[in-house]
Amino acid sequence: MLAPLKWLIRNIEALISATAFAVMVLAISYNVILRFLTGRSMVATEEIAYLGFAYSIFFALTILYRNRAMIAVDFIVDSLPPRLHYAIGLFNCVLLLVATAYLTYLSYTLAAGGWIRRTAFLNIPYFYVNLAPLLSFGLMTVYSLYFLVQMLLGREMKDADLEDQM
Repeated sequence: MLAPLKWLIRNIEALISATAFAVMVLAISYNVILRFLTGRSMVATEEIAYLGFAYSIFFALTILYRNRAMIAVDFIVDSLPPRLHYAIGLFNCVLLLVATAYLTYLSYTLAAGGWIRRTAFLNIPYFYVNLAPLLSFGLMTVYSLYFLVQMLLGREMKDADLEDQM
């Protein structure tokens, strides 16, 4: 019973991102086919595609962050003595924690103000559009805290291999 729940929690970002991407592609494809066949387009598909794009991008970014698969030029840091390498890694973890926490705060203020403004055609609050960065940066803050704790406990922080990033 716990295995499916564990799998869901581990892959929630991928599921949200893939679903949002599929919704975006379907909305755009539907609109293209409709325009080709009838010469008219459906305005709502643009808003649906925009929502799908936002969730797809932000949750894909969260996956990359969690797997430590972001682009980094670290050959200089890797060549440093172990103590200095650790100190720079610790500074990096603290800096990322502060940055992601601040971005979470900014995303919260953006999302909170989204209740007033509504989309043009679907008439849904922009809160739902602005929820994507809030959730994404919130998860990145949690992961940053986890990375910092792992570093303080002396556990090795392994970045994603180059082959896994492609």
